[in-house]
Amino acid sequence: MAIIARSPTRVDLAGGTLDIAPLTRILQHKTTVNFGITLDAQVSVSACGEGYHIKSLDQNLELVGTWADVMEDTRLPLFSKLLHCFWHKTLPALQIEVRAKSPAGAGLGGSSCLAIAFASALLRARTELGLPLLLTDGELVQTVQDVETGVIRVPTGCQDYWGGLRGGINLIHYPLGGTSVETLRGQDIFALKDMLILCYSGVSRASGKNNWAIFNKAFEGDKTTLSILNEMGLIATNMASAVREGAWKDVFKLSESEWNLRVKLWSDIETVETRAIAQAAKSKGAMFSRICGAGGGGVMAVFADPNCREDVSRALVAAGGKILDGTVSLEGTVVKGSLYG
Repeated sequence: MAIIARSPTRVDLAGGTLDIAPLTRILQHKTTVNFGITLDAQVSVSACGEGYHIKSLDQNLELVGTWADVMEDTRLPLFSKLLHCFWHKTLPALQIEVRAKSPAGAGLGGSSCLAIAFASALLRARTELGLPLLLTDGELVQTVQDVETGVIRVPTGCQDYWGGLRGGINLIHYPLGGTSVETLRGQDIFALKDMLILCYSGVSRASGKNNWAIFNKAFEGDKTTLSILNEMGLIATNMASAVREGAWKDVFKLSESEWNLRVKLWSDIETVETRAIAQAAKSKGAMFSRICGAGGGGVMAVFADPNCREDVSRALVAAGGKILDGTVSLEGTVVKGSLYG
């Protein structure tokens, strides 16, 4: 028997980068809007007898041995650090398998969502053993974010973790003292599902590099950077209102405006490949398309009227894109199964 945790990845519509603390404390306007998608991250946890066995099916790497062996092995640092945080050497040894449906470097928050699934599976295992760690959603997100930040050694935003934990459509606000997340799972999600096409550009990207450059400029007091970030935050705040009203044409117009501001901040946010895909989508009637995450390639979210979806999809493939089998996720993290049956 095994405990299986699945977490959706996410597409951001506006306000990415603004979720990186402490940027939220120096900006006047700050909101992030994203939604979960069904390119899930999955973690399987089962009892393993004497030793640990952690396997990443995507990276084709394994950690095998005692607790000390796994803690000292540096090949899968995120998983060993999460194990250290949410488990204990006195508890039963585990066999853990991890896999992700999203391509590497997709810009969908894959590693963060995988970390949420990993932690959620361990929390379920502890509860089954009678040793629960009782965490609120906010505490779980902050703890997992802290672990991943320590591993990658650059500031991280919170939106990926919330997308993975909650699914649905997330309106994330940053009041003093914390983060407020409103998750919508109503009828409007079905309209969004009908319009969404996920297309991989074939070029992976590294969000940390782009976000770190903007982070530095903001805290150096660069007026142009701060002005654009605040304008992006205002657009995202207005978008949150449009999402609540189900005004999707307004949402896409706002997302396009926010994207145009991002292009001003990052000179290399678009690539030859992503421009070709965006142009192909537009030529066949797509309403809007944008690169997910911090840009530089990866997955693009394309929004098209259901009547022209097939034409748009064919154009995307002809332009060099790959259509991914994913859509809007109605669910957040789901944990099922048992360590011992």
